[in-house]
Amino acid sequence: MTLGVGLIPAIKGKKNNEALSIDEYMLGKRGLGVVLIFFTSMATWYSSSLFLGAVAEVYTKGLEWVFGFTSSAIAGLVFFFLGPKIKEISDKKLYTTQADLFADRFKSNFLGYISSFIGIVFMIPYIVIQMVGTGYILEVFTDGKIPYWLGLLIGLSICLIFIYFGGVRSVAWTDVFLGVIFLVSIWAVVLLVAFKGFGSIPNLFREAELTVPELLTLPGPEGVNWAYFISMAWVIGLGGYMWPHMFMRIYSSDSVKSVRKVGSLVIFASLIAQLPIVIGAVAAAVLLPDLAVPDTALLELVKLYAPVWMIGVLGAGGIAASLSTVNSLIHAEGVLISNDLYSKFSKKKDNDKNVLKVTKLIIVTISILAYFLSLTQPQFLWTIMAQAYGGVSQFFPLIIATLFWRKVTKEGAITGVVVGVVVSLFFSFGPIEAPFGIVAMLWGVIVNTVCLIVVSLLTQNEVNKKNTENFFDENALEQKYVAK
Repeated sequence: MTLGVGLIPAIKGKKNNEALSIDEYMLGKRGLGVVLIFFTSMATWYSSSLFLGAVAEVYTKGLEWVFGFTSSAIAGLVFFFLGPKIKEISDKKLYTTQADLFADRFKSNFLGYISSFIGIVFMIPYIVIQMVGTGYILEVFTDGKIPYWLGLLIGLSICLIFIYFGGVRSVAWTDVFLGVIFLVSIWAVVLLVAFKGFGSIPNLFREAELTVPELLTLPGPEGVNWAYFISMAWVIGLGGYMWPHMFMRIYSSDSVKSVRKVGSLVIFASLIAQLPIVIGAVAAAVLLPDLAVPDTALLELVKLYAPVWMIGVLGAGGIAASLSTVNSLIHAEGVLISNDLYSKFSKKKDNDKNVLKVTKLIIVTISILAYFLSLTQPQFLWTIMAQAYGGVSQFFPLIIATLFWRKVTKEGAITGVVVGVVVSLFFSFGPIEAPFGIVAMLWGVIVNTVCLIVVSLLTQNEVNKKNTENFFDENALEQKYVAK
């Protein structure tokens, strides 16, 4: 069904003898409405890192996961307040990626290459954990009759086919379909298990209070402190729409008004998507203690406490969560590499046909690479995804400075982003832990912001001032938004 929904735009275009242009393939001709943008944003946001990784977080650390609700609301606010301005600029200048915006604002191709490289590199682990989710689900739910490697291959092949032929519009329509499947299945399964295992949801939490009380309070069994809780909420919230594929959703929308509506919806939708994860994880902690692989807690719970047909329902929802993110990530990887690197480095003027061919070839290559990386079967998927935010969250200070601060310079922008990524990686993987319990990714954002401001103030010159004046004059936006 997913494959059929994904191929509808391609089949429709062929039936009408419409040639697939690069603008249609990458951004849907900047004409996706509220429904498509909302579902493709939310379905991409809620991935197997939620279905598997977030369950493991609650299972092992307790209700500290409620920072996920806060971070989703913050992300919605970012979309609501920054999205309209980004959309208006992108429509005038016809940007395709973040790199286009940064390179134009600072007249620096180097900054564009850096931002694109960060996006490309940090999206790879994000793709891998989604593929791992698909492989886990098919293997566990079929008792190994569909082995992990084959589950990966099935999921990836489905995504690759409709992305290859339909582009972003196919991605968006499958996200609507998969988003509905995910929500219906996760709520149906969690409610069924809660009532079958405990009689009601209140009974579930009363039982949890007796057997796993440490999961229901902060700091929880692993000593999660408030600094971690608050800093994680902010870094995920501020970094959510800094992912290249999420940023491109702003460009793909049909109007500023649609962007603002989607931002409003995102703020409130997080509760519907995340609440069943908390309920299911707590139920698993009570009924299935000491699991060797916490990422599979919900899957194992359903196998033991739900009828066979419900296993299929949850399996569909879990695969929907994975594939709805995989399709957007792989598509975005192809767009970034072809638009930001291939098109820029090729000395000749390229046409749509050549760029489209290269984009599709890159998407196939990325898919093959993701498949082999996924065979390593990494665990603790949420941790991997959170660390990936250490790269993309560094774009947030730069976006704010790009849109609102006239004194920012390309030297300050480059220094801030590079130092921010280095600091984040150092505290994540280096010999020294992040100070004061604040997560490494947010330390990167803090140091990034300081460097951006200090270096910008030290590198003021006429060239930077002229580039800034030209940018704001061309877009004629600053006075309008200040007045509002």
